[in-house]
Amino acid sequence: MSEELKQVPVGDLHCQRDTFARQFTTTCIACSEKPNKKGLYEVKLYDTILFPEGGGQPADTGFIDNVQVYDVQRQKLAHVHYTKQPVPVGKEVQLTVDWKRRWDHVQQHSGQHLLSAVLEQAPYNIETVSWNMGEKKCYIELPTGTKKVEITPEMLARVETDVNDLILKNASVITHVQEADHKDTERPASLPADYVGGGIIRTIEIQHLDKNPCCGTHVTSLGQLQAVKILHTENVRGGNTRVFFLFGQRILDTLDSSYNISRQINALLTCPPEKFVDNIDKLQNQSKENLKKAKRLLELLAVYTVNDIEADLKEKTFAIVYKEDVDMEFLTMVANVVRDRKLLEEGTQKVIVLAAGEKNVGGPIIITGGNNDIVQKTGKIVNTVLSGVKGGGKGRWQGKAQNWNGIEDLEKAFEQL
Repeated sequence: MSEELKQVPVGDLHCQRDTFARQFTTTCIACSEKPNKKGLYEVKLYDTILFPEGGGQPADTGFIDNVQVYDVQRQKLAHVHYTKQPVPVGKEVQLTVDWKRRWDHVQQHSGQHLLSAVLEQAPYNIETVSWNMGEKKCYIELPTGTKKVEITPEMLARVETDVNDLILKNASVITHVQEADHKDTERPASLPADYVGGGIIRTIEIQHLDKNPCCGTHVTSLGQLQAVKILHTENVRGGNTRVFFLFGQRILDTLDSSYNISRQINALLTCPPEKFVDNIDKLQNQSKENLKKAKRLLELLAVYTVNDIEADLKEKTFAIVYKEDVDMEFLTMVANVVRDRKLLEEGTQKVIVLAAGEKNVGGPIIITGGNNDIVQKTGKIVNTVLSGVKGGGKGRWQGKAQNWNGIEDLEKAFEQL
């Protein structure tokens, strides 16, 4: 490690002082000699514009020169960049942040502060117990189980309007910093236990509304959030409620995706979006009726198939049924009819082989007989004649074949029983 430079501590990083810095020049002061178990080198820079994961905000990604950074993590007050290539120690390097990812994190994180602040104020008076920034949507968790507060669609609509009104007013978002070891500085409860030995305590203030300790990267004014959209709620442990939301660009991305899907459904159903639900409901009901009809027809086909099996068993000790366009459900229907008709009297040497599936794809197989010995013997013959068959069972042998190549040779093999 370079002795001349010591890392700027987490809390005072360039990305935390300037959210909008997309490029930055700094120095590599350490790099692991070998990659870790995940195949990643651990690189320490003097300062960084790549935010290390913390406070509910995921890590930034980007580049150190042309070396991709896959993750950034905090180790006490240090910040470590993870790469698949080593970075020369002592080299002056150019950092580039994945801005699209960063800006998304900024909007969702600052947006969460605003949403929680509105809910904590009158007339709502509901605190946020936790939050999560997902890849597609975020949520805050509200203690409705202990506070006996009901979260209704009407209330959330009012909250959404209140938040959007504040975004339009474009109040400033101010970052306050204090040295963590200053005697007059109160240590926030949310500060990680290993954040010791100095460092900076940062407080994010939404002017005239809210102050909260936070290490994340934030907007400088509420107008940069663009808008909020509250999506839905979920009930979770202890009666708490999760409120899902989107801020800024995520709203536009979600609208774009939903609109494209809507256009595709429109083409399939040949009806406008307001009739999607009725038409899909109608199609589902038709599908259920068609499935019932198909099952009745399969049951009838199973009866006719068993009639053929019964005729075969009058002339020989075995019967083979192979159908390409059926599945295990049909084979089970046939086996059940065979059982109900008592075609295989206990102790007899008669056996039935049922197989289904396309010839090159394979499928299920059932072997049932008058006694276990004949069933096991038949299973061995099937394994000898056909390749890629796996199965077993006592009394009733079940399995699956990778293909049915050679199934026409089974009858010749059974004639030797």
